[in-house]
Amino acid sequence: MAESTDQQPAQVPVPAHDAVYEVLRRGSKIGEVHVSLSQDDQGIWLFDTETVATARLARLLRVSAEESAHFVWRNGQVVMLTYRQVARAPTRTRYWQHEADWEAGISRTQTYEDDLEIELEDQVIDPLTLRLQVAAELADPANRGKDLHFRVLERDEVEDQHFFYQDQETVEVPAGCFDSIRMQRFRREGSSRNYDSWHAEAFHWLPLRILQTKDGDPELDIRLLSTSIALDANGC
Repeated sequence: MAESTDQQPAQVPVPAHDAVYEVLRRGSKIGEVHVSLSQDDQGIWLFDTETVATARLARLLRVSAEESAHFVWRNGQVVMLTYRQVARAPTRTRYWQHEADWEAGISRTQTYEDDLEIELEDQVIDPLTLRLQVAAELADPANRGKDLHFRVLERDEVEDQHFFYQDQETVEVPAGCFDSIRMQRFRREGSSRNYDSWHAEAFHWLPLRILQTKDGDPELDIRLLSTSIALDANGC
């Protein structure tokens, strides 16, 4: 499979920016997610996130996580180049990373367990730039109110993943109050990465809030604190 990664001269769906989210577990703040989206002189984009602990115990244990991806935009579609995820805990560090070789049609992949090669597919994306691709799809008014479907390169295989439309809602986060679309991400039954998310035009359809539930109760709540993007909140 041959896939060109040349940047196309078109407006990108999501601008370069920085953002900070707070992370609450069962209502108590335990950390923050620091997000950066930037572009270099060659047109390569870097989407980078770091989760840092703010709760005392988590800081003492040096629990942290990092996730990053290099990619280019082509006609509103993410073309993945690299992806990396690292999760650090006191007794173990887990990591995995992909390097897309579009000419060979494979991802050269390294994980904490082994190295492997995974066949690439047209329009496959990684778990981090999935957020950007959802935003790009919602930027098209024709997609609002629809279910969205993606092929996502996870640790060792390509998976079907979905964002199911739920409703139009007003959402309040520390960064403000916004008219939004609520979506439900579904990876697979029982996955810890199934969640509801709220997306607003004011934030270029990126998630303002991500909420994971357990047995019907809020478990992990990630809410936008601040961003370099000028937000036009409607004030609940």
